[in-house]
Amino acid sequence: MSPDPKHSITPTPRERDLMMLIARGMQNKNIAYELKISENTVRAHIGNIMRKYRLQNRTQIAIIFALQAAPPSLRRNLANGGRNSTTAAPAKAVAQ
Repeated sequence: MSPDPKHSITPTPRERDLMMLIARGMQNKNIAYELKISENTVRAHIGNIMRKYRLQNRTQIAIIFALQAAPPSLRRNLANGGRNSTTAAPAKAVAQ
C-alpha cells in the first residue's frame, strides 16, 4: 500500500500562508487583502491546494494545516488513532 499523499506533499510558503488564513476562518476577500493578491488568485490557490491534497472543501484545508503545524508527538498520536501508549486506560465509573 502506498503512503498517503497528504503526508508526503509539502505546501509552498504561499500555500502555507493561505492555508493558515483559511484555518483562521477568513473569507477569500479578506485573504486577498491580507496577502495583497486578487480574489481570483486566492481561488486559484485554493483550487491548487485542493487538487494537490485531494481535498473537497476549506475545512479539510484547515485540518491539513493544523496537522502540519502540530508538534510531531501530537501527529504520531493522531496517526495512531489517538491512542497514546503512555496514558493509562480511563477509570471505570463506580456506581454509588
